[in-house]
Amino acid sequence: MVRAQAAAIADAPRPPRRISVPPGTKLRPSPRRRSHTRPKPQPAPRIRSRTSRRLIAVVVLLAQVTLLVLALTLPAFKVRSVAVTGTRLVSADAVVQAAAVPAQSIFTLDVSAVRARVTALPWVQDASVTTELPNRVRVSVQERVPAVRLRRLGTDTFVADNGATLAADANQTALWAHTPALLDDRAGSALPLDPTLLRVLEVAAQRFPAAYGCGVAAFQWGVDDIFSVWTSCGWRLVLGHLDTADALASVPAQMAALGALKGQLDLTHPSFGYIDVENANGPAAAGTPGLPAEVLAANTPLPSGSDSVAGEGNAAANQLPHHAHAPVAAATPAQVAGPAPVIITGSGT
Repeated sequence: MVRAQAAAIADAPRPPRRISVPPGTKLRPSPRRRSHTRPKPQPAPRIRSRTSRRLIAVVVLLAQVTLLVLALTLPAFKVRSVAVTGTRLVSADAVVQAAAVPAQSIFTLDVSAVRARVTALPWVQDASVTTELPNRVRVSVQERVPAVRLRRLGTDTFVADNGATLAADANQTALWAHTPALLDDRAGSALPLDPTLLRVLEVAAQRFPAAYGCGVAAFQWGVDDIFSVWTSCGWRLVLGHLDTADALASVPAQMAALGALKGQLDLTHPSFGYIDVENANGPAAAGTPGLPAEVLAANTPLPSGSDSVAGEGNAAANQLPHHAHAPVAAATPAQVAGPAPVIITGSGT
């Protein structure tokens, strides 16, 4: 079998050659070279191109550095003016003085530091500081809204919710119309108002019309240290002593007691002069409606040279004695949800 297979291989027809050269033919070499033997072409050196790119990069960098140096040093870009907007209570000069903008390049100005100095003013709630080319700084101020206008010792003073004070100018008619007055008739009172009390008064003035149908004509701190809210409908809400933290904390319960009386008393057309909610569990109503003269004049600027003696006299004449509420029976616990007020006819004394 091996011999037969070897014979078959030997006797198999051979494949024809691609190039058939007759025997004895002399071959001549070709001048062409095979591709695998050719040397690979070498790229031409780019020394000139690389040098030009580096030169351009250096020139651009130098131009940028030059522009930066000019921007930081040229007098044209140094701060020359500070524009202030949004001021009503604080003067623009006071804002500029507090900002203390340095006379440096506008590109290196620290606007955050300037804003921090401006917002440190008591009457500034927020501020934004921006720069404008070529050399202007703009300061936009958002001022605080006065919580009350305090009338004490013959002078009017706007008081913000953070305790900041500012003398009330009679020409600021818009603020006089939208800021409730607080008549402080306490003898010799010169202590600053508690910020918690100021926030309570501000919220009360805003919510009173929608909650009870009457606006706030004025707040009054009487000579007997009793705090009251005079309404535009002609009656007053007696809250009692508000000179302690516990007393201030009880104000929401007193307002809730007043709200419970809406279904039993006509608050917009009253037949009573006051509602006493010092005891929130036993409110009482009595007296005749009507506003005293000093409350009616609360939104009128005081004449120059006025003293507080006359004001204290008016307060004493128009204030209902606090102890006159004692004869009214206190409400039982069952009456807390809907206390039945006792209406006392007559003068209310």
